[in-house]
Amino acid sequence: METLGVWLRQTREAGGGTLKDAQAATHIRVRFLEMLEAGEFAALPGGEIQARGFLRIYARYLELSPDKVLARYDAETRSTKAVPPGAPTDAQLASPVAPQPQSIPASTSLPRRMRRETLLIVGGALIVLVVIVAGAWYLRNRSAGEEAVATSTATAPSAAVPSPPETPAAPAVTPTFAASSQGDVTLALEATEHVWACVTTDGTTVFEGLLAPGQVETWSGDEAVTVDTGNGAGLLVTVNGQQQGAMCGRGEVCIRAWGPSGEILAP
Repeated sequence: METLGVWLRQTREAGGGTLKDAQAATHIRVRFLEMLEAGEFAALPGGEIQARGFLRIYARYLELSPDKVLARYDAETRSTKAVPPGAPTDAQLASPVAPQPQSIPASTSLPRRMRRETLLIVGGALIVLVVIVAGAWYLRNRSAGEEAVATSTATAPSAAVPSPPETPAAPAVTPTFAASSQGDVTLALEATEHVWACVTTDGTTVFEGLLAPGQVETWSGDEAVTVDTGNGAGLLVTVNGQQQGAMCGRGEVCIRAWGPSGEILAP
């Protein structure tokens, strides 16, 4: 039985489509489609979530069942976690005479206890990493806040007359997008998890790569700022100071664009 990548490639070729045709229809770049058809899922940016999102979109394009494609993906990725061929079996340890070498079936899985211990180790490492990143972010923002307070205190007059409290105005409906009075658009992306993104301003690619959790980047354009990502749930968008929320759902490949007057049709 052919591998998942070979199956995807043969299905595309049988339909007469090229990788460029698939890129235009799915917004998945050609080099990522080549990785899918080569079975190089671990090399995709964004890890397993990105791979599953790409496979779901590509399966729909090829008119295959996304559930069947993901089931094949799960089966192949599980097989890579099988017991290493060089590990001795219980029979080899108990018998003084070494038996003939035998290949371990790809479907053999790690013992439940070993899987549980591995998950605990990985989970602990992730928790430590999150604590370190959160602590660094907190200290950085705290230092910036203390510097701002110290500067404000040093420049304040010795006897400031407090201004009377203002009567709060009636709350107004916040628009989903604020048009820029300067005729341009400023877009900020905040990553809530590791996510791949490509940003284009006025037709020029200004960023392409992975964003780390908590990382915030800002770009400006005269006509349009376009964002292409493979996991829209991991990116929070702010346009001209107005929060737009997450780009799209978890694991979804999506592309959106904004101009000075609001969201526009992505190219």
